[in-house]
Amino acid sequence: MRIVIAISFVLIINGTCIAQGHKSQEPFPTEVVIGRDSFIDIGPPFNYYDLTFLRSEGEKTDVERISLTPPADACYPRAEIAITHVNLSESLSSVLQGMNPCTVPEKALKAELKRRNKGLVFSGMNVSIQVECAGGGRVMHADILDRDIFGAHPNTPQYTAWSRTLFDKLDQVTGDHPWDKPIFPVSEAAPAAPPISHSAALQAIADGKFDSIFGDSSDRPSALYRLAQNVPRKPFIELTSSEPIHPTEYVDPVYPPIAKAARVHGTVEFHLTDGSDGSAKDIAIDSGPRMLWQAVSDAIAKWKFSTDDSGKIIHGSIRFGLNCAEKSK
Repeated sequence: MRIVIAISFVLIINGTCIAQGHKSQEPFPTEVVIGRDSFIDIGPPFNYYDLTFLRSEGEKTDVERISLTPPADACYPRAEIAITHVNLSESLSSVLQGMNPCTVPEKALKAELKRRNKGLVFSGMNVSIQVECAGGGRVMHADILDRDIFGAHPNTPQYTAWSRTLFDKLDQVTGDHPWDKPIFPVSEAAPAAPPISHSAALQAIADGKFDSIFGDSSDRPSALYRLAQNVPRKPFIELTSSEPIHPTEYVDPVYPPIAKAARVHGTVEFHLTDGSDGSAKDIAIDSGPRMLWQAVSDAIAKWKFSTDDSGKIIHGSIRFGLNCAEKSK
């Protein structure tokens, strides 16, 4: 009886070793697709999505990052897409820090994901890694919580720490840091819609091949792609009156970003005196949304009038319009 037990024990040990040997021989993938949903409780937008395509080229790695940012304002429902392409002088195995996604135990990943149930989570990164392994396609999740991002946490588990380090590197080489994007646009110029012919990966996104990569998120990559094709809409500003004379040199006020975000619009009425040198003197705001007053005063200070009319008091008005999309009205 003891002999039978001993033989069985040896067979179990050998079988385990053989299985582990086969597992360690899993070939390293030649392409990895990483989807990231960076979410934060300050917005909108509250989510920033990106897909990073890592392709092995021997001792080099081709990196393509496609970022998809949902519309920040329902008034202007246009998503933004940015594409970054770099080539790293290191192998895909080196980029992944020697971690083969095909050999990461699913049980360990699920155990790490349970941390979300402990304590409040206000921000973080939902990470999905797609890879073709010897046994077929695999999707692994290695989410990163706010406690792992905003400060060193001694209890950050192995694979979460790995994915965070990986993103630190990829964000640096691509120059794409989702949470560093401004809440308000720094430029009035809207980015051009990227042609799908410039990237096979972007074409795949447009075709919906990665719509499931972000799980239950309400934003689908293909839908964000379509929103990026919307015709850009911009607020408008117009001088609606200037009596008894018009400026010979006119500068539009700048629509304050905070005013646009707060949906402030309307007409600002003002008066001024034509100075002896043609500049605007004694500028005064008579009525209109207070959030727009300073912008109007700053613009009028740059206007010029005819010196032939110096001393005249000029009354005028400027209209600010949001030009919202029809659905948001």
